[in-house]
Amino acid sequence: MSPRSIFASLAGLAVLAAAGFTLIQPTVPARLNVIILTVESARADALSAETTPELWRIARSGTRFAEHRAVSAWTASNIVSLLTGLSPVEHGVHTRGQSVAEGWPTPLEALARDGWLVAGLQPFMQIDVFDAMGLSVEAGAEPLYWLAQRAWRQEPFVLWYHYLHTHLPYRPEAEFMPAWQDVLDPDDMAARSRIEEVMRQSAIPSGTVAFEQSDRPAVRLLYEAGFREFDAWFARFWAFLEESGLRGNTIVVLTADHGEELLERGLLGHASTTRAAHLYEEVVRVPLIVWLPPGDGRLASGAVVAWPSDHLDVMPSLLALLDRAAPLVLRGADLAGLATARPWTATTSSAGFAEAESGTVAAYVHARKQGRWKLQVTMNGAEVSGQVLHDLAADPGERHDRAASEPEIAGRLLAGIVGELAAARRPQESTPSEARDGPPPAWIYPSRGGAYGYDDAGGKFWLEWSGAAGARYVLQYQVGTAPLDIAGEITVTGRRKDFGRIERRYWDTWIVPYSPFRVRVGYDGPDPRWSEWLDLSAE
Repeated sequence: MSPRSIFASLAGLAVLAAAGFTLIQPTVPARLNVIILTVESARADALSAETTPELWRIARSGTRFAEHRAVSAWTASNIVSLLTGLSPVEHGVHTRGQSVAEGWPTPLEALARDGWLVAGLQPFMQIDVFDAMGLSVEAGAEPLYWLAQRAWRQEPFVLWYHYLHTHLPYRPEAEFMPAWQDVLDPDDMAARSRIEEVMRQSAIPSGTVAFEQSDRPAVRLLYEAGFREFDAWFARFWAFLEESGLRGNTIVVLTADHGEELLERGLLGHASTTRAAHLYEEVVRVPLIVWLPPGDGRLASGAVVAWPSDHLDVMPSLLALLDRAAPLVLRGADLAGLATARPWTATTSSAGFAEAESGTVAAYVHARKQGRWKLQVTMNGAEVSGQVLHDLAADPGERHDRAASEPEIAGRLLAGIVGELAAARRPQESTPSEARDGPPPAWIYPSRGGAYGYDDAGGKFWLEWSGAAGARYVLQYQVGTAPLDIAGEITVTGRRKDFGRIERRYWDTWIVPYSPFRVRVGYDGPDPRWSEWLDLSAE
C-alpha cells in the first residue's frame, strides 16, 4: 500500500471516529484549539496557484501575510522563536547542544497550566534544541487519530506539526516525480550526476558539489515537486479538519521554519545543509497563513496583509486570540493589528545544527531591514568581519552591494543590530546535576553494537542503560562520515531515551545516510564516568 493510501485510510478511520464521537457528545468546547503547521524549507514563492493549487484555494478562507519573514536560517532557531516569542539572541538556540534555559517562563508552559494539551508528535522533536519550551512530545502518534481523540475528549490543544518531506533530498513520491532529465543536456553526464546528489543527500555542504547555473531548472523542478506532494497532503489534512468538526473551533497557522536557496548564490539549502549561512531573501521570506474558525472576524478572511510580519509575531497573536496573557513581555506584534512597517532583525549561526562543535558557534550572521534597506553583517564576538547592504526596492535579488556608496544607511542599520544584541534578555544557564555514586552506566538496550534494520524493532527505537534512576545523564554521540559527520551531546533525565515510532521514509532519508553511529552515556556533572562506546549502523 502506498503512503498516500495509508494516509487516506487513517484519515477515513479518524473522520469516522470523530463523527461517531460527535454524535455521542455534541457540545462544542469553549476554548479554541491551535494547530501550528510548519512546512520545511518553504520559501515564499514555493506556494502558488500553480504549485500548490489546493492550498491556494483553501487560503482564500484565511488571512495571508505576504511580507512575512523568518528570524534565522535554520529550523530549530526559528521554531523556538515561533513557539516562545523570543528572538534567537534571547532564547540562545543557535546550534545543537543548546536549548531554552530551564525555568525561563514560556507561553506553551502557561497554556499547559491553563488546561491546553500542548503537544508535538514527531520523534525528532525530542532532540535537545526543543527542550524546556513546554512541549510534550508523543513520539510516533499518528496525527489524524490523535486529533480525533482530542475531538472525542473535547480537550483543548495546541499542536505543533512539522511537514518534513520538502527538505533535501528533493525526492518526492513517484506520482509527483517530474521529468527533470528533460531540462538537462542529454550529453552532460556531470550535470546528471549533480542532480542525482540533490535527490540523494540530506545536506550538501558548501564546496562538496560544484553546481552550475544551468542546473537551476532541474533543481527547481524537483523542489517544486515536493510542494505538489505537500499540496495533496494538505488537501487531505484540511478535509479531515472539516469532516471531523475541528475546523469550527480550531485556529490553524501555516508557515515555514525558513526558506531555501536554490543556487541563487551557488549553494543549495540553508544554514544546516550548506554550513555557509546567510540571510538573503530566499532564505528568510516565508509564507504565513492564519485560519480562524468560520465567523470569527478578528482577522479578515480572504485578506492579503502587506504590512511586514515575522516569526516573533505568531505567539503573542495566538495568546491574544486565546484570551491569555503572556508569561513575560514579548516583543512581537499582534497580527490582528498590523498597521505600520517595523524594523526586522534576524540572527543565524554559520552552520545551524551542523556547527563543528556541539554548543559552539564559530560566527554569526545578523540582518536588519528597515524600509527598503537591508543590511547583513558577519560577526565574531563584537568584531564585524563583513557586511553587505541592499536596496530591496531597486534590487530585490540582492545583487548589488551598496555598503560603500551608502555608509550612513549601513551605519544606521548596524547600530540597530548592535542595539538589539545589547538589549536582548539572556536566559539563565541551568546547573548540571551532581554526579552519583556507583559504577559507570552500562548499556541495556541495545546491549551490544551491530547493524540494525528498520524492522528489527518494529519501527520503534530507544536507548536504555543502567544507573541511578533519578539522575541526569548525557548521551554523547558521533554520527556519520565526512563531510556529513556530526558530534554532540543530549541531556536526559532518567535511564532511557525513547525516540518513539519512526516512519520508514524518515528512517531511509535521515537515519541510514548518517550511519554509522557511536554513542556513550555518562552522568551529567563533573564526573560523568562514561559507559563503553556503543557502535551501531543502520541498514
